Amino acid sequence: MRTLLQLQFFAVIGVLFLSGCSQSLNTPIEYYQFEQTIKPMQRSATNTIAQLRVSTVSLRGALNNRGIAMKMDNNQINAANYHLWSEAPDQMLTASAHQTLFTELDNWMVVKGLPVITDKDQQSYYELEYELHHFNGDNQGNADISGLWRLYYTSFENGRSLKAIHYFSEVNPLIGDDYEGLVESLEQNWQNINQQVATTLNVLIQE
Repeated sequence: MRTLLQLQFFAVIGVLFLSGCSQSLNTPIEYYQFEQTIKPMQRSATNTIAQLRVSTVSLRGALNNRGIAMKMDNNQINAANYHLWSEAPDQMLTASAHQTLFTELDNWMVVKGLPVITDKDQQSYYELEYELHHFNGDNQGNADISGLWRLYYTSFENGRSLKAIHYFSEVNPLIGDDYEGLVESLEQNWQNINQQVATTLNVLIQE
């Protein structure tokens, strides 16, 4: 009798396991990206006051995973299995930052990365580095992007020097209570941060 009950128990467990596996296999993967509108713009070096090079955004630890991150408590970050960024977050954030800064700093030449320039006149430039410590939703219903940015200035005569460090924390309620709402909220936070950076840079260059 006991043997029969054991067999029935393991049979039920097996059915539940297979059912769970089947549901996991049939769960569709959804991909997300920022929907920042691209506006036709052009700029030449002759009508700009400075060059700004935007380095690839750095994200701490698991935040650069394709799985969208959710902070569960003070010590745990969960990366989604079926809700993924369509590209690596550092590349997406860098492209978005470049576009926002290019739009806001209309008298700057804003470029991505660190191209090799041999022209002496273009070897003086500002360099912007982002380091993100938070890029996630949380269990309080917020989207959180927090970290710091550093501004360097390089000149042909004096080399590279640190000009400023700013910490920031942009935490706002979700636009919607799903992953789409989280993505929209994170994008809005990131645009806010870059608009604030643009305002600060315009002030710094006049000092």
